[in-house]
Amino acid sequence: MMQRRNVRDLTPIETEEDVILFEMHKLAVTKGRNAVSSRAAKIVDFSSQYGNNNALSYTAQNLVGPPTVYPLSGDNAYSFHPRTYGKWWEISPSHLKSEVILPSTIIAESQDFIEFNVVKRVAPQLLRVYEVYNPGAIVKVLCYCYETEKWVIIWQGAPQVLPPEESRCFTVAFEGIEFMTDLYRLEFHHRHLDYFCEIDGLILYGENRRCSKFFTSENMSTKKYASNNEMEIDEKSEKNGLSMLPSEVTSFIFSFLDFRSLCSASRTSRLFKKICYDPALYRDLNLQPYWHLVDEDFLMSLGSRLSLLKKLNLSWCGGQKRITPSFFALFLKYNCQNLTSLRLANCSFVDNDCLCAVAKLCPNLKELDIRCCRSEDLQMLGFKRISKMSNLVYLNLYRTLIDDLPLKEIIKSLKLKHLSIAACSNIQNINDIVNSIGIHLRSSLITLDIWRSVDLKCPAVREISECSNLLELDMSWCPKIDAGCGCLKSIIEGCPKLRKLFLSAIRTLSNSELYSIAMHCPDMEQLDILGSREYTLHGVKSLLQTCKKMKLLDVSYSSIEIRQNVAYLQTLFPAVSIKCSFPRTANAAH
Repeated sequence: MMQRRNVRDLTPIETEEDVILFEMHKLAVTKGRNAVSSRAAKIVDFSSQYGNNNALSYTAQNLVGPPTVYPLSGDNAYSFHPRTYGKWWEISPSHLKSEVILPSTIIAESQDFIEFNVVKRVAPQLLRVYEVYNPGAIVKVLCYCYETEKWVIIWQGAPQVLPPEESRCFTVAFEGIEFMTDLYRLEFHHRHLDYFCEIDGLILYGENRRCSKFFTSENMSTKKYASNNEMEIDEKSEKNGLSMLPSEVTSFIFSFLDFRSLCSASRTSRLFKKICYDPALYRDLNLQPYWHLVDEDFLMSLGSRLSLLKKLNLSWCGGQKRITPSFFALFLKYNCQNLTSLRLANCSFVDNDCLCAVAKLCPNLKELDIRCCRSEDLQMLGFKRISKMSNLVYLNLYRTLIDDLPLKEIIKSLKLKHLSIAACSNIQNINDIVNSIGIHLRSSLITLDIWRSVDLKCPAVREISECSNLLELDMSWCPKIDAGCGCLKSIIEGCPKLRKLFLSAIRTLSNSELYSIAMHCPDMEQLDILGSREYTLHGVKSLLQTCKKMKLLDVSYSSIEIRQNVAYLQTLFPAVSIKCSFPRTANAAH
């Protein structure tokens, strides 16, 4: 079993926390205030987790309460563990690519987040986050101001490269925050990490105080970014070299500016405003980096700039009812009828009416990402409308509450190329769903993500082999699959174009499957065979000697023979990134 730390042995951690609180309280008392410490009490939202929705291992819920692992380090199931790391998911066939330029003021792109309530509302002063594996991914801390109904960035920094096997107490102090709140958000950038990051818990220190002023930070008002309101214009700047250039040239020059810079430049002169409002600059609009600023006024102010809009990313936007379903439908009607790509990950406003509006108003839509949209008002009626999006080829339903009936209708009605139904816990009969995929999507499907389909069985697995054009398949953490029956080999033989194959925690996977991959899948680039102890060093060597395009191989929690020879394998195959995480004790199991 994975080990929690023995709290009785590590009272210095609690002692250290108490000493910090005591020192802060002494200072607070001199100002007529009280210092308070508080831990995460409730998880509000998150973008991904490695664990299953209804379990504790590797889930966001492990952030709640006191640390149970720290200061121990290493992979541990009692931690919060985002689903991805490194560059690997971004070079996969299923990745939605975007050409959007990020502003220079964003130190690092946020790739994951978690929102949580603490026990008491305080004016935050100090945060300690206990990182126990591959630390260095936290790049932003925000808190919510209830008075202004705005999110405030209270800290941001660059990702750090730190010893992966050492635990760390990430500590950051805040100054000048005069309002009290209990809602916080951590954002992560893990592209630089060699393996998954894991967090054990946190503690927040703050003061009880009367609200004397509202904090604005660099969170400028929406108008500063996107307003159509009148502004002062420098008339002398109207006549310059740019005005003599063809519009195609000026549009090309300004296409190198990010969205924020375009909004700033538009305020300098009438000419710049005309150029910056050119709809050609807004064909691909990514508002996810500005999620904390985006509300209905923000979107309305974009106005005529969106007449050529093709791709829209509103992921993470609209929380705390800053965007309503009715407004979103109107926004689609007037600005988005030419959309080909719509990304709405973690958008709490997405409900039945929203998907009905998308189906009706976006006839050219090819890509739809609604992962982690879990509104109680998003039910069968809304999901069924997806089946009416006749041009749709990409659909991401990760962690949504879709169930069998609308999903079957979608599979039968659309010629999907990319489908993710990972961790969709409301699916009652995943085997029927996979059978439908094998029947209706056999000629079109290129990528399939059925990660954490805990009831998936071997007969249905064989149906996937009918999808002969598959480039990517994630079938990790499907514990009822028995490789001994030959079902995995049927996929490998039937899908020779596979470039990415994730089979984590299929304990019966052996040399037989590795030899089959070597024989039938010459283009294999990413292979995850974590959690099986049945394959040998000879099997891995044979695989790597044959699959010349291999870039990533995860053999974590494999046999002792494999673990003892990882360095040897890495020397033989330096072009392959070989991952091998393993338990700290000989008797530990993953």
